[in-house]
Amino acid sequence: MRVTRKLSTLCLVIALSLLGLSACNRNSGVQAAREDRPPDATPAEQDFMMKTTQAHLSEMDMAMLAMQKSQNADVKDYANMIQSDHRNAVEDLTDLMKDKNVSQPSVLTPEAKADIEKMTALSGAEFDREFVNMMVSDHQKMVEMFRDQAAIAQNPDVKKYAEELLPKLQMHSDKAQKLQSKLFGGNRQ
Repeated sequence: MRVTRKLSTLCLVIALSLLGLSACNRNSGVQAAREDRPPDATPAEQDFMMKTTQAHLSEMDMAMLAMQKSQNADVKDYANMIQSDHRNAVEDLTDLMKDKNVSQPSVLTPEAKADIEKMTALSGAEFDREFVNMMVSDHQKMVEMFRDQAAIAQNPDVKKYAEELLPKLQMHSDKAQKLQSKLFGGNRQ
């Protein structure tokens, strides 16, 4: 009985493998393979997803640097939140881009690389202030980009992504501005 069960299982695996292979050999008119189908998003939506991915990656790298270099507990807490929230956001965006067959950038923009190099050379209070200044600026740009995309997106999934992440980005911007005031106001811990 055991041999029969193993033989049945083996036959089933072979049959499913053959069915799977024949499904992969469909003619090119059927858009089953991701490589053969065009992106399921407008060029503006594709550009938004690409820029957003790069922004998330940049924010994560900058936050990691702040967690390593800063001695300020408030800056470290903010950086930890940024790291966590942007990691989750980029994971969701990666899934969306795969679903929409949009290629994903794997490198930072030259501007982001230059900012990270600049930050690497700083330390202490100077690092903290420059990090928070960048977070304020970057998040203001992201909030504007997400508001625009939420208003114009034609693809419901892209629109939903922009609308759902917008409040969190606004909260990041608000917290960065409060932290900026605290650092420049002299109320440091």
